[in-house]
Amino acid sequence: MALVERLMHDYSSEPESRFIAVHQFFAAINEVMAGQLTAGQIQSFYAMTAADLVDWNAILGIIPPPGQAAARSLFMHRVHSVFLLAEDRLPLYSTPAEVRARLGI
Repeated sequence: MALVERLMHDYSSEPESRFIAVHQFFAAINEVMAGQLTAGQIQSFYAMTAADLVDWNAILGIIPPPGQAAARSLFMHRVHSVFLLAEDRLPLYSTPAEVRARLGI
């Protein structure tokens, strides 16, 4: 499966060893946005597959541009929140399809 499922800790589709901790992942994305890590380093660290990269690229593709710092911050906070809710399977955040719809990817 893909990155969304890994962040949701979807037991039905991923072995537990493939899960990604939501807080850690978003800390890493913030470091990429700050120029402290590269996208390649994150992809390698999480051993992203082709399926993971589809979600990864979709998420990166909707991040507001660097000149819009406030919008970027709000966007990342929202995406982080979506995955925190998805991790606990709250209503409207309980399936990968619902999560992708919430994210707009």
